[in-house]
Amino acid sequence: MSFKYGRSEKLENLLGILRDFSDSDRIMFGQQNCGHIGVSINAADGTESDCKNLTGSHPAIVGVDTLSFLGYEGKMNDLVTVVKNMHRQGLIVTLSSHMPNFTLGGDEFYDYSPNYTDGDCGRRILPGGDLNDKYKRFLDLIAEFASICIDVEGEKIPMIFRPFHECNGDWFWWGKSFMTDEEFKELFRYTIDYLMDDKGVDNLAVCYSPNGFIGSEDEYLSRYPGDEYVDIMGLDLYNDKPHKGDGFFQKLSSSLNVVYDIALEKNKITALTEIGYRSLETENGYFEGLAPIDNTVPDWFTQLLNAVISTESGRRLAYMATWANFSDTQFWIPFATEDFRHEMCTDFIRFVEDSHIQMAPVFDFNA
Repeated sequence: MSFKYGRSEKLENLLGILRDFSDSDRIMFGQQNCGHIGVSINAADGTESDCKNLTGSHPAIVGVDTLSFLGYEGKMNDLVTVVKNMHRQGLIVTLSSHMPNFTLGGDEFYDYSPNYTDGDCGRRILPGGDLNDKYKRFLDLIAEFASICIDVEGEKIPMIFRPFHECNGDWFWWGKSFMTDEEFKELFRYTIDYLMDDKGVDNLAVCYSPNGFIGSEDEYLSRYPGDEYVDIMGLDLYNDKPHKGDGFFQKLSSSLNVVYDIALEKNKITALTEIGYRSLETENGYFEGLAPIDNTVPDWFTQLLNAVISTESGRRLAYMATWANFSDTQFWIPFATEDFRHEMCTDFIRFVEDSHIQMAPVFDFNA
């Protein structure tokens, strides 16, 4: 079944690019927030990135998040500038949404607090719920953002929209512990219907991305909203406390095999929507991402690439993306500054320079 709503011509072109990469042996590399957040960058307008400063090239995919709409990772107007500049340089933009808990705060205030999963949020924002109007005001921000991100020709920039990620976990209010599978599907469909039918958004492709590992088709599809609501079948998967012989790459490959078989049957695009090396506790501290020193798998990026290209399901990925470099103690790709060069820089450069990896530009903006 094809997608339910019509698309702009530029969105159709974007989907064509994604399919072309799915059919090739090249995989686009991406990173979250790389255009406006980084350790080595001086400009936060989409012209620099830690990746470009290290390797000479931006990632092919740049992630942004609705957190910026509410001031948590910048401001919406600044994010629009980032998207425009990144698009102008031939990058593809993907918009994730760490949605606030709408049960907290006042009528207009959205609270990111330790009580993030409290308050039965998912059910209360659905039609008929007491917070539906508040949720629609948030969706209106997404629609506004999609409409004001325009190129030099005045046309809306096509993007990938990835709401409700890791929906099978229990760390977000839309997770399995807080909404039934059917309630989640209803919320996902309602969100897309509101944006594309009520608000007329036509420049967003839609990605569904549970958390891995994935062991079966039933597991992956347990919260799937339906073919008419999804373009891209994604997967988020992190290597926690990496060490030799931990089996991560074998489990990654088996998970991708499951996703690819489903996508092939449904004629969908596949992507590794979040992937990363997460050190967690080490003798040098706790690190959400790479450790500053003494990483246990220093050639992790080239090992990742070898694992991905060793299977049909990996080679058919359109893209794979890491999370953001928020600081010099919370970062997901290595970086270099005047005073410091991370020990995994050489491995990462080898990774991005491999013939199977596509960096920016993905398309010629002036063509």
